[in-house]
Amino acid sequence: MPVEHRKDGAVVFGYLDTESADRSRAFDTVLVRAADPYRAAFRSHRFGLLSACDISGDHRIQVRPRQSPATRRAGHVLGLVLSGSGVLEQSSRTAALAPGDFALYSGTRPFRLDLSGPYRYLVVSLDAATASLVRLIDNATSNRELPRTPSGRILAAALTELAHCASQLGPLAKQEIGEHVAHLLRTAIRDLDRGADPGTRAPLFARVLHFIDRHLAEDLSPVRIAAVHHISVRYLHRLFHDHGETVCDHVRRRRLERIRRDLADFALADLPVYSVAARWGMRDASHFGKLFRAEFALSPRRFRKHVLGTDNAAQR
Repeated sequence: MPVEHRKDGAVVFGYLDTESADRSRAFDTVLVRAADPYRAAFRSHRFGLLSACDISGDHRIQVRPRQSPATRRAGHVLGLVLSGSGVLEQSSRTAALAPGDFALYSGTRPFRLDLSGPYRYLVVSLDAATASLVRLIDNATSNRELPRTPSGRILAAALTELAHCASQLGPLAKQEIGEHVAHLLRTAIRDLDRGADPGTRAPLFARVLHFIDRHLAEDLSPVRIAAVHHISVRYLHRLFHDHGETVCDHVRRRRLERIRRDLADFALADLPVYSVAARWGMRDASHFGKLFRAEFALSPRRFRKHVLGTDNAAQR
């Protein structure tokens, strides 16, 4: 792990951005200050589109970003305290971190992370889709409530187990679990933005969501969905408005998530991209490509190539 000891601390990089040998271009470059010369154990992992590093140290440290204008891309990360304690400050927000707590923050904006040792800290880089969502929902950054939401607690438990079991997972398991973690994180961020569940209409809304998931390959116009559930179209729109999105937005997002999952499946690698999209109700290849890029910040072909690590003839 590249560590450059300087008078003002240790410059550390390459623990997430393992492809970069130049700290001026690495998105994970930080300056670490400690009372003694900085020493830590690093264990890097790859989970599909997510990079992670399990970092352990004995002494209290202070971490600040140290990036240059040549940095390759923005570095939104999630940090989970496994042992010890920490405090994260960014965007005028402060989040105290006990074991099992996590926080989102950006390496491209000023932050301060204090970790009290002995500590163990898991840091995870976000995939492009999740990073784009964080930029849209800015209150997720350094928000102390995020790990306390129901979906946030599930995510924290999953990340804790992932850190303990990472060395026992094979390549395919790591890839699939990375997809699950990314979905959980996006769910937690969206839940934070939506606020409390209205509750009184929850059973009906749950039935509507279940129906949509079971019929994604079919016509899912608001008129049909409302008729099946014996409600007016206006009332259907109100149900979704209470949860912070429209009917059509939800259907589109669920279809794209299913397509994204299938594009990352080795068993479907020989199926052309447009066929995967058509399986989930998106039959206009050009329109689908634009929607996929807007949602996940990558074209479907580039996403599949990146995840599967192969130039499959079906992608061309």
